[in-house]
Amino acid sequence: MSTGARRIVAWSVGAVCSAVVVCLVVTAALDLPVADGTASVVAAVVAVIGLGLSGITLLRDRGTSGPGPGGGRTVRVRARGRGSIAAGGDLRGNAIGARSTVTGASGPAAGGRPARGGQDVSARGAGAVGAGGDIVDNAMGEDSER
Repeated sequence: MSTGARRIVAWSVGAVCSAVVVCLVVTAALDLPVADGTASVVAAVVAVIGLGLSGITLLRDRGTSGPGPGGGRTVRVRARGRGSIAAGGDLRGNAIGARSTVTGASGPAAGGRPARGGQDVSARGAGAVGAGGDIVDNAMGEDSER
């Protein structure tokens, strides 16, 4: 579901909930015994809907929880702006910037560590750097050396 569609759904749910609260308050002001019964029915309906949504969410997420192809959540990686860099994982042993150089061997990889996937990565602006993992052992900036 796109971000725009999620916003529409969220605002719609908020509007419906607000309307229900207003109706319950008006009913309580006019006739308290009727408002008591109405609130009980509304609470039962909301509980059943919440239970159903919880079950759907648990079942839907179960099939996409593992790492690797076909499993896990799709991670969105975006770099916007001149010279910006975004990576879904670690940034290790790089030379980033004009006339930057790598000298010598890079440090040891983190190896054996579980993937941190699941978050979106975004780098916005001139020269921005963003990573979904660690940013280690890099030379960043003009004329930098690692």
